[in-house]
Amino acid sequence: MSLSRGKKSKKCCNEDTKMLGKLEIESFSWDEYLKETGATPSPSHCFKQSRNPPSNDFKVGMKLEAHDPRNFTSVCIATVMGITGARLRLRLDGSDNKNDFWRLVDSSDIQPIGTCEKNGDMLQPPLGFRMNASSWPMFLLRTLSGAEMAPSTAFKKVATIPTPKPYI
Repeated sequence: MSLSRGKKSKKCCNEDTKMLGKLEIESFSWDEYLKETGATPSPSHCFKQSRNPPSNDFKVGMKLEAHDPRNFTSVCIATVMGITGARLRLRLDGSDNKNDFWRLVDSSDIQPIGTCEKNGDMLQPPLGFRMNASSWPMFLLRTLSGAEMAPSTAFKKVATIPTPKPYI
């Protein structure tokens, strides 16, 4: 999709143009773009994502462990706040809704509850924890008590990175 002011641009777009205020939103066509520019598309093996996205077996309200995106060395408890396709909108427990973030179901940044402990690590309060740090252990206990934990089957295998091809 491209945006232009005033004139209609025929380049790389079909005639399906919609008006949005003074901006025109035109449909973008990769086939037309490649034809007009004489370019060739990158082969699918160059991309990490699968052509078919993994299934999303999470539900809103489930708990999991996630890396704090503002302090990546910390693993925290997170709650699934929303779902869109293979994406999860997460909120770190103990933080506010201004810091929600998105992860794919096959992200290495999320894991089942208990993974941190199994690996000999400790769960941490998120950056900006709203309570006194000394209340973290009790907060953690209350947060997880009776909560629905995301099952390990909901976490999908991380997509593999394509093997680099040597340049000739």
